[in-house]
Amino acid sequence: MNAPSCSKWLLLLVLVLPLSVTDVYADTLFSIAANVGAFAGAAEPKKLVAHQRGISIEEATNIVRGKFGGRVLSAVPARRGDKRGFEVRMLLDGKKVKKVFIDGQGRVKP
Repeated sequence: MNAPSCSKWLLLLVLVLPLSVTDVYADTLFSIAANVGAFAGAAEPKKLVAHQRGISIEEATNIVRGKFGGRVLSAVPARRGDKRGFEVRMLLDGKKVKKVFIDGQGRVKP
């Protein structure tokens, strides 16, 4: 191809093709632009609300160890209903595994 021919194709690709794509997808572009306002608040930082500090995972395992004895196998953050806490798995007497839920205030729920 010679230089004038390449410049015609380049002109077509740069100027004409984007305009035709924009015309085809104009409705989609307008709907995206309209929804941008709905997500504008998502970028703002959340305001912190004062709440009671929950117990740590170490505190939860210490509570369970003190109440049941045995060995802690695992402790993971968990939720029961609207309460947050930790689910702790214990090995009792070397053979029985017991799951216990400790809520954020340190109350034991078997």
